[in-house]
Amino acid sequence: MTVLGSCSLGLRVLFLISAFCLSPMASSTDSAYLADEGVSLGVSLGYGQLANPVYKKDDIPLYALPRIEVFAGDFSFANTQFAWTPVWGDNYQVSLFTQLNEDGLYFTKHSAILATVRTASGRPSMTPPPPGSGVETPVVIKRRGDITKISKRKLSAMSGIEAIVDWQNWRFSAYWSMELTNYHKGLQGALSAQRLFLFDQHLVLLGVELQHLSAGLVDYYYGSALQEIGAGFSPYLGRSSQKYSLKASYQYQFNQQWQFISDIKYQRLSSGIADSPLINDSNLLSFYAGFAWNF
Repeated sequence: MTVLGSCSLGLRVLFLISAFCLSPMASSTDSAYLADEGVSLGVSLGYGQLANPVYKKDDIPLYALPRIEVFAGDFSFANTQFAWTPVWGDNYQVSLFTQLNEDGLYFTKHSAILATVRTASGRPSMTPPPPGSGVETPVVIKRRGDITKISKRKLSAMSGIEAIVDWQNWRFSAYWSMELTNYHKGLQGALSAQRLFLFDQHLVLLGVELQHLSAGLVDYYYGSALQEIGAGFSPYLGRSSQKYSLKASYQYQFNQQWQFISDIKYQRLSSGIADSPLINDSNLLSFYAGFAWNF
């Protein structure tokens, strides 16, 4: 048996259903976090939406969620995440991982497909006043333009380290990652906690997460520079920001192969992202419900 990594890892924007990440027919809260070595395949068919905060960008529909997991000793691959876990025990593990960044999905042409499996430009000088300078922070005025004419944002890959600790029915995790693809040289980290409840065939997960995004990552995806200004948007220099998330998942196990799964996630974007003229909404609600078949 292999300890599963945190379901907040992998391509989190897919939020490939926390309960769907857990072992089928778990008979206890301990075994719910374990997986057999080898290949595990599954697919869920249902309906959901991944909220897209970008101006005039549609929410991303979710219909079919694949599950492709390979566990071999200390190595694992789960959908879009590859991990190596050299340190582990009965209730803890430390992993090195590589995964895709979620923010790039909001701008990708085929984001609906990616959700189921910028070129560099000059920045205007917008140095904030030093603390105690007495200069009031100006009211943010968003001037909108043609979103189709902004510079291209590419889907980046991140790599880092994650530590997980299980205590009774709780799972606590922390990770820190840096970019591999050299588009924005950004950093990202998170702290999360989730509580598992298991009643016969009913499984409930409640979770909370705090993510931190560096200024470079935020500016690459949500900053507004020369091309954006030319497209009609007001200038904006992205700064380090946070994302606050609340999650809830419910799973009903019919048998070894069939499950009903559902997931809902509320996310709030801090001002470093929300003040961007490219952002339409700082309060995001994503959801999914469907039937999953484990091969």
